[in-house]
Amino acid sequence: MARLLACALAVAALSLPVTSGEWPARVVPGAAVVTCAEDAVANDNTARAGALSNGVLTVALELRPATWRPNGEAGVAIRIAAFAEAGRPARIPGPMIRVRAGTEVRASVHNLLDVRAVVRGLRDHDGAGDSLVLAPGETRAVHFTASTAGTHFYYARTTSTTTVFSRGHDSQLVGAFVVDAPETDAGSPPPHDRVFVVTAWDDTVLNPRSPYGPRQVFAINGLSWPHTERLSYAVGDTVRWRVLNLSQHAHLMHLHGFYFSVLSRGTAIGDTSYAPAARRNAVTEFLTAATTMSLQWVAERPGNWLFHCHSINHLDTALRLEGDQADAMPGMTHARVTDAMSGLVMAISVRGVLPSRRQVTEPARNRLRLFVTERPGPAGLPSSYAYVLQQGAREPAADSLRLPGSTLMLHQDEPTQITVINRARHATSVHWHGMELESYFDGVAGWSGADARTAPLIAPGDSFVVRLRPPRAGTFIYHTHADELSQMTGGLYGALLVLPPRARRDTTERMVVMADSAAPDMKATPPSMVNGSTVPAALELRAGVTHRVRFIDITAITARRVRLLDDTTIV
Repeated sequence: MARLLACALAVAALSLPVTSGEWPARVVPGAAVVTCAEDAVANDNTARAGALSNGVLTVALELRPATWRPNGEAGVAIRIAAFAEAGRPARIPGPMIRVRAGTEVRASVHNLLDVRAVVRGLRDHDGAGDSLVLAPGETRAVHFTASTAGTHFYYARTTSTTTVFSRGHDSQLVGAFVVDAPETDAGSPPPHDRVFVVTAWDDTVLNPRSPYGPRQVFAINGLSWPHTERLSYAVGDTVRWRVLNLSQHAHLMHLHGFYFSVLSRGTAIGDTSYAPAARRNAVTEFLTAATTMSLQWVAERPGNWLFHCHSINHLDTALRLEGDQADAMPGMTHARVTDAMSGLVMAISVRGVLPSRRQVTEPARNRLRLFVTERPGPAGLPSSYAYVLQQGAREPAADSLRLPGSTLMLHQDEPTQITVINRARHATSVHWHGMELESYFDGVAGWSGADARTAPLIAPGDSFVVRLRPPRAGTFIYHTHADELSQMTGGLYGALLVLPPRARRDTTERMVVMADSAAPDMKATPPSMVNGSTVPAALELRAGVTHRVRFIDITAITARRVRLLDDTTIV
């Protein structure tokens, strides 16, 4: 009775309105249930759940109604269901279960919700199915040996749908279940080995600031930017992350400044580890719903960096709910990185002695002038933007358009200087996607750089000089990193090709750049474009000639699937 009274008083004391995701107030006769909502704690996934003794992990979990504050204490409170350990606060995501392979697990789950729940994932992840069905007030127990190493998860559902996860009041009933290799120390996780759980929640109320539909929250380890954890490493650290997409959305997880090696990929069935020769290097990895990855990277350069979802609708400031910090990007002449994004973003600082500044101080052998142009839309429609490379002595007109932006061609290991001149009416910045460069030139205004020296927004009429020395050849992208919903869909993106030293571009290669264009209004989904057109021209190829096709997907919202088909209808 004392616990129920304390919880009721805590709910009554909330000073901010609780969202429309009301928890059912139905009471089941004779069931030990809790119908009020405690404040859930954001789980950074550094502490292990349960008690380990003589090779046996004992953990008692509960399902409870809770209040979630993904935007900090001053943010909106969301009524939600959450996992907890018995006698401890509810956590979002749920308590992390982490053991060494071969550990015996004795787990129980007590349902304190007033609805039926189905719990899955509390098992050895060897491919076999499982489920625990709990009526309100019921407790069930499981006993198994966690023998399959990998990045796994457990979850619960209180609704019956065909998807693994939901977007509603049970969307946060998820937790990480990590099984380390047998040779791993049974104590603390290896240094710099972190677990990040991505979750999402959809309200039943539409978001008037956003074209995406309902009010939404996207969170990493229970928090949404700018409240997510700030990560700090030293130059030379080897970093290992486990990223679990336990939401019903797909995410493009992108790391600035470094390449990471994909060590494994997993699903609700199991996790697949890759042999060293089979590991891919990437800067962006696509995680569909209910999938995981483990990755490793080396903090080779000092400075400030980001790890974030590259789907604009998962980091747009329009996601912020009432009571949360309002965005300050439109019309800004200075930058605060906390104002420019929301949702699935984490900040990274790498500290250490600066390396040789040869890349910055050596005279550039390749000098480019890139203009940001803008043409206002007719009758109040969104503006169109472009990146236009200056050719010859004449500067391009301030309202000239090129879609996609000019293709930039650089050479591997060649000192290069790109002067970005902003002729648009709004401040902007440029991110060099996939490029390994000094942090100051990475393109996140108010953050890129280190300590007090951070890159500014490029104000209208101003310019910014970028210096880089590409360490590898390949296909890259450059795009705006300011007010992305308007500027990226408006046209601020382009291809960046780095050729091997002294190489010339192959005249037989073709470029396919996929993007989203500006929607006619904020309530519409942006139309898809290929090579700057919603009705793209056919690629002309010569029979008997080998062609190289470079595909670039810089879509802001939608995902793409590309197939090469043999059209037998043409004679």
